[in-house]
Parts: sequence; C-alpha cells; structure tokens
Amino acid sequence: MTRQHATSQLLIAACLAMVAGLAQADTLVTNVTVVDVETGDLTEGQSLLIRDGVIAALGPGIEADGATRVEGAGGYLIPGLWDSHVHIFSSEKEPDTALPLYLINGITGIRDMGALWPIADQKALQSRIETGALLGPRVILSGAWVDGRPGSWPGMFLADTPEEARSVVGRIAAEGWAAVKSYSMLTEETYLALAEAAGNEGLPLVGHIPEPVALGTAIAAGQDGMEHFGRIPMACSTKEEKMLDDLRMAMQDGAGQARLFEIMAARNAIILDSWDAALCADVLARMAEAGLHVSPTLVVAGFYTGARPGADTPRMRMLPAAVRAAWDRPDFRLQAMTEEVRALADKSIALDRRSFAMAHAAGVPILASSDASFANPFLFHGFSLLDELDIYVGAGLTPREALFTATVAPPRFFDLPDQDGTIAVGRRADLVLLAANPLDGLATLRTPMAVIVAGQVLDRFALDAMEAELLQAGQ
Repeated sequence: MTRQHATSQLLIAACLAMVAGLAQADTLVTNVTVVDVETGDLTEGQSLLIRDGVIAALGPGIEADGATRVEGAGGYLIPGLWDSHVHIFSSEKEPDTALPLYLINGITGIRDMGALWPIADQKALQSRIETGALLGPRVILSGAWVDGRPGSWPGMFLADTPEEARSVVGRIAAEGWAAVKSYSMLTEETYLALAEAAGNEGLPLVGHIPEPVALGTAIAAGQDGMEHFGRIPMACSTKEEKMLDDLRMAMQDGAGQARLFEIMAARNAIILDSWDAALCADVLARMAEAGLHVSPTLVVAGFYTGARPGADTPRMRMLPAAVRAAWDRPDFRLQAMTEEVRALADKSIALDRRSFAMAHAAGVPILASSDASFANPFLFHGFSLLDELDIYVGAGLTPREALFTATVAPPRFFDLPDQDGTIAVGRRADLVLLAANPLDGLATLRTPMAVIVAGQVLDRFALDAMEAELLQAGQ
C-alpha cells in the first residue's frame, strides 16, 4: 500500500466512523468518576447521556432506552484537552496526519495560529469537522498574522504604516477570522494602530509582542493573548528598553536580517545578567490585572537544545516519510544561533521556567500550547502538548493546575457558548476517559481509555486502529 493510499484510507475510515456515530441513537456512558478540573472535586459513580453531540443528562443511575451503552469501568472523565497554538495548515496534506494525532492524544480542540492555506480552504475543513463529515478536533482559526515587510512567512498580511494596519484589520474582519495576530517585525506605531483597529472591529488581538515593542506597551494597548514566553523574562530585565532601542535603531538604519538576528540573539546574555525578581513581580501583576493570556510553548526549547526522539519511536514513525526527511535537513533557525546562545541555553531555559512559575503564581492566565507544525521540526501534533503539560508540572504547577491550562482556560478565553471546561448538562461532549486519576499525575493522559469528540466515542480499540493506520501510512 502506498503512503498516499494509506492516508486516504485513514480519512475514509475516520469519515465512516463519524457517519456511523451520527446514525446511532443516544450514547450512555456509565460508571465514571467525573473530575472537576477547576476545583479538584471527584464525583464517583456517574453516568452521562450524550445526545446530538451534547451532554443531555448527568448523574448516578441514569438509564436511557435504546441508547448505545459505553461502560466506563470506573475511569476518570475530564474535559477534552486543547492545544492553543498549533499550525495544521503549513503543508497541503498536513491535516490528514495532524487531526488523528490530536484525537489519539486526547486533544479535542485546537487553535490554529498561522497557515499557508487560503482562509476559504481552512474554513471548509473547519466546517467539515463541525458538521461531522470529518472526524477531528474542534478548530479555532486565529492565524491572521500581520507582519512588517517582507514578512517572516509566506502569505502573511503586511503592514508598514498605521494606515496599512487599519486596512489589513478590515480585510481580516471581512474574511471571518477569529482574531488578529500581531507578528515580530511590526513597528511600534503600526502595532498600536493594529491594536486599536482590532478593538474597533471587536476582534481579539493575539500573537507575538513585536520585537521593537515593550511588553508594557502591549499591556497598555490591550493585547488579549501573547504567543510564546520569551518576552516575559526580557520585560523582567532592567535593560529591556536598551535592548529595544538597539533593535529599533538597527531597523531604522535598514539593517539586514542577519544583523537583526544577531541583536536579538545577544539579548539572552543581557537578560541573564539583568533579570530582576522585584521588577518581574511588578510586570506579572500588571499582566494578571489586564488579563493578558499567555501561550508559553515552553516545549519549543527542546528543539534548540537538540532534544530529539529516536527514529523508531511511535511519534516519529507516525509522520509521513517526507516530513521526517525534511526535519533531518539543516534548519534556518538553528543556523542563526550563535555559540554564545548555545552556551547559555540551559541557563536561559531555567530562567524561563522560573519566570513561568512566578507568572502562574501571580495569576497570569496560561493557555497550554505547543507550536506543533510540520514546519517546526520535532514539535509534534498531539504529543508535544502532553510534553508541554509535563514541563508545567516540572516548573512547579500541580497536575490539576497544569490540566486547567488545557481544559478550562482555553474555551473560556475563546468565549465558546457550549464549552467552559466543565462537564455539565448542555455542554459539548468533548471528553477524555482515563484509567487513573490525572490529579495524581499526568502520565495517564498518554493512554486514554476513550476519547469523546462532539459526542463520538473513540474507545481504545478505535484509537489503536488510528495509530496503526498512521504507522502504516508513515512507512
């Protein structure tokens, strides 16, 4: 069987599974312990009735004539996981692999943060999932990224002036995106116009804090969501403004990309020498008060430090052979690293995680996120979100606090009318059934007993079959 045929078979099987699920009567899941991730409460001996993809009843001893019965065997039921920063549209066939990988790992919702597909094609796939024509996690389209010319990636919206920023936001609103995403090389003047225009259109402003812009400026501008964590330790440096001025001057002088990368790379040593705990506490307090959500993507650091899974690991073997080959080739981001950056990497990562723990303690809202993409080597759809949660626990969060960032915080930030991270009547039936209590440790997330997406139950047999299809397709 060819890889293309195997992938086609996977999509056919997924579609048939969804159609079969829709044709069934109600589903009754019995004998589960419901986990309230927000409070930590456990409620044993529960059953839930799922009808039309929604929880119709919840409690002990529920019966439903004609319903398909799923025995929960005393397992622990949590809301489905979210990965709040992914890229599933960075290549033509990427969703064929990405969508099942998310479900296999208990991820029933994703937010795409930048694509190489036209928005019409992204919305068509999103619609197929919502209508049940394709089995996959719920998709939020927040990848309307706006950058200064020439743009960091193909297909970006470009704006070099406030007037262009306002025009771009109008186009983003007209195309139906869920948010405006700021990117790295916007000037401060253009960024501020972008923020104002997004607010006028009623669209959240998420994305990078542009490299010439201070974090405090972004807070004051009302940025709603911040992607990646590195700008927080920088804002905790007493030399933040000096670092920003160095870059601004270089940009004004027309410096090339190599020189700009050199200036940004030099920041690591400066931050390590000038990071201030009291200043950091003040910055984080302002972020928390403003409700600036952070998608940390701490797992990305492993790419820069050479963390690589073995070629024979399942996560590698489930990828298309062409992706594995591409990941073995030199990467421009690694080539841009200096020896100084490499030498300081472990200390910089340690400072990031210390600052992350402080951010959580200060009440800065966190959205668990991975930056998974075929374009980002060794950041895996599905698997890397679970790695990210393990990093949170390693940084000092409890398993419950880490789970909150992936189950409760995302749907509330996205303001979804049918999801809020609780398991309750009227909520969308996106759920994960686990063999052990996840509040005691997150290892149980790696092998869910079942994943329920929009009411469709994928038991362990179905999940194993999806894995087998991906392994075959990757040969």
